[in-house]
Parts: sequence; C-alpha cells; structure tokens
Amino acid sequence: MRKKILVTYSMWSTFTPTTLEYLAALKKFTDYDVSYAHVTHNAVMDFDINDYDVVFNNYCTRFCFEGYVGEDYQNALQKFRGLKIIAIQDDYDRTATLHRAIRRLGFHVVLTCIQREFWPLVYPKSELPGVTLVQGLTGYMPESVVENRARYPIIPLANRKVKVGYRGRSIGARYGLLGFEKYEIGRRFREIALARGVVTDIAMDNESRIYGDAWFKFLGSCHAVLGSESGSNVFDFDASVERQIEDFANEQGRPPSYEEMKDFLDPLEKPFNVGQISPRVFECAAMMTPMILFRGNYSDVLTPDVHYIPLEKDFSNAGDVLTKIEDLDYLQGFADRAYEHLVRSGKFGYRALADLLCETIEREYAERIDPRWLAYRSATAQKFVPPPPGPLNEKPTPYPQDVAVLNDRLLQAAKQASEAAAAAADAQGPSVSAMQTNSKLDATSQTSDDEEHTVVYRAVRWVWRLVPLRYRRALHRAVFAQ
Repeated sequence: MRKKILVTYSMWSTFTPTTLEYLAALKKFTDYDVSYAHVTHNAVMDFDINDYDVVFNNYCTRFCFEGYVGEDYQNALQKFRGLKIIAIQDDYDRTATLHRAIRRLGFHVVLTCIQREFWPLVYPKSELPGVTLVQGLTGYMPESVVENRARYPIIPLANRKVKVGYRGRSIGARYGLLGFEKYEIGRRFREIALARGVVTDIAMDNESRIYGDAWFKFLGSCHAVLGSESGSNVFDFDASVERQIEDFANEQGRPPSYEEMKDFLDPLEKPFNVGQISPRVFECAAMMTPMILFRGNYSDVLTPDVHYIPLEKDFSNAGDVLTKIEDLDYLQGFADRAYEHLVRSGKFGYRALADLLCETIEREYAERIDPRWLAYRSATAQKFVPPPPGPLNEKPTPYPQDVAVLNDRLLQAAKQASEAAAAAADAQGPSVSAMQTNSKLDATSQTSDDEEHTVVYRAVRWVWRLVPLRYRRALHRAVFAQ
C-alpha cells in the first residue's frame, strides 16, 4: 500500500519558482500519495492529520519565528503518530528557537543544507537527541527548464548581447560577509568593467530584480553571469545579532552596514564555512551561461577553473577575467562542463531530492514507526472533531496553492472579524458602537483596558494582526469609509 505523505508549506512563499519545484519533487518523482496543506497565518486544520503516514514540513514553514506557523497545526503535529520530517534552509536564524520547536513537536528527521562537519555546532546531539540529520541543498537543477526548450531556448554565446550580467541587492549586516558579498561583487565588478569600457547589465536595486520567465531570458542573454555563495556564517542562536542591529538602528536612525558591524560579527563567523550553492547556479547551468563566481565552498559541488571562472574576493584578477571572457571558446568550455556536471549527470535535479527523501522515509519509517502501535492508537485515540466553518480552514489539496488564495482568505477573515466586532459594539451600546465606527487602521491595538478583555476583542485580534498592512488599509477603507 502506498504511503500517504502530507507536505506542509506556506502559500506566502509559493510565488518563488524554486519553492514550487521543491514542493513538487515528491509528487512528481515518487509513487507516494502526496497531498499539500498550508499551515501558516493561523491556518485551521480541517482534516485528521493522522490519515497520513508521513508529514514533510517544507522549509518555508519556519518555526524560528514564533507565531508564524499556525498553532492548530502545531497541536496536530504533537498528536501525529507517523514519521515527521522537517526541511530547513535558513538554519542561522534564531537557531535555539528552532531547536526548541524540533524537540517540542517531535520531528524525527532534519533535512539541512549545513555540511556534515558543522553539525556538532549547529545541531548538537545534546540539543536534538535522537534526531536524524540528512544533508540536502538549498535548491536543485530545475528539470522543467531542460524539458521545455521551446520556452527556455539556449542562445549561442555569439548571439548574446550582454557581456556580464548580475542581479543582487544589499541585505544589510545581519547575514555577515556572505550577505555583503552579494552586493559587493556587483558594485566592484561593475566599476572595474566600466573603467575598461565593457558593457554590462549589473544592478543591485530592488526595482531591477527579475522573476519568472524573464529571469531565464535574462540569463540566456548574457555571455557570463556573476555570483557568490548563498547562506550565512552568522548563526544567531539567541537573536542577539538582531538585537544589536536593532539597537544600532534606534540610535542612528538607520540600519548598520556590514562594515559597521564587522568587528561584532567576525567572532561569530569564524568557526563556520557553510557557504551554499545557490539555485541560481543550477539555473545558469541549465541555460548554458558561464559563471564568474567568488572562490568558495558552494556545498562542495563546484570546482574553480572547471565549472566556473574564479574571481578573487579582492578583485585582483578582475582585469584578467574581463580579458579572458572575450574568448568565446574559453567561455563555452565552462558552459559545457557545468552543464555536463550539474544538468546532464542527473545528480543535482529535483529527482535527486525526491530519491533522497524516499530513501530517508523508507529507512526512518521502518526504524521508528511500529505498525502495532499505530493500529492500537488508531483504535483507541480520541477521534478527530472538525472545526467550525471559517475562511482560514485548510483541507489537503493535490497541489500547492497560490499566494493569491491566501490573500483572499486573509481579507475574508479580517472582514468577518471586523463585522463581528462592529456587531458586538452595537450590542454593547451606542458609545461603544461610535468608537468602533470611528476607529482607525489599527483600532484593535488601541482599545481601552475594559474593551481589550472582552471575548470579542480576543477572538478577532489574532486574525487582524496577521493581515498584511496593505490589505488592512484596503479593508479599512471598504468597511469604515463614510
């Protein structure tokens, strides 16, 4: 009998193609019976989680940020009798909070991008007793690009218009040197190329970011693309880095730059070298676009001077790189070798992720889940009681749903909460009704002490706070406009 797998995720993250490909891997490349459930933004579980054999918690369902993952889902996880697997990517964010969640919710397996040699520092056995660690990647080679060449054609290098392309951004001090390098590689290389009269398409502002098919078209228009390692070596176990940055911002009226935080961050970064291969690397390889990358680890997948043109981090060889990329035969060699290694080999596609998960599920399920205990508990445990109908109720779906579905549900929930609050205010008398009608955008956070303790207030506040600000404003205009 096929195992039933529940993949839990957040609709808030499904606008990213990489996340969708990751979510789809088990469905596309295994024989499991796979369903999906959105579990963030106070989602209510309108089904029995114990109808499934395995829960695979996707990395976009992030327990390091308290309150993000729905409480109802967390309660269901604690009662779940099958195998629990969690995928984690941003292991460096509030790592101690993540440890506590893994212990409390009883996850059996952690799929992490962190290299094995650093597991004793990031996931010590003392913090996660009995938990199996498995190493994966932040992203994989997108088979959908290779399978649809009519949509994603490979343009010969000689016909490409852009000499060097790049899109990056400044992400401040929080993620340390690796985060800083994402901005610095574009800024410095663009300066050097401009001084030599080389035409580039390099940008590091949010307005210039490219998504979807337009991104692959951009990659296919470049002779070469810049890049650096993904991830961070700043593991903020107790949110002390966040507090330090917040204190600086409060004092200076702006967030700090990496250079201003360097002395504080250096001791935190020194024990680690966990630079990751970015999904962009696989996308470049799939489009046969040569890469100019900072020397780095790249999850031990890439070899400099074989799969990419190495750029020294002090830019001492930038001029030499610019000279070499004039030779299209030289460039083609890198494109061919990267394609052979990352794409044609089949080692790094989402099928490889599915194989890794399948192997892990079969091994861990057999070792941890006793069918006799499952049968006994299924017969004796309290039966699932469906929740009352509501806009945030979630039932499993055959595929992940779009963020637009979540936006609609949040608006509906907020509107219902607002209408309930208005009706309750009317029932409590004219003075309360007038106060409700004349309230501003965040009226629920400005109520009197007496009102704050009413049943209605407590019932609606949790919904209202989860609605993005732009939707709160739109709802306020629609409901309270006179």
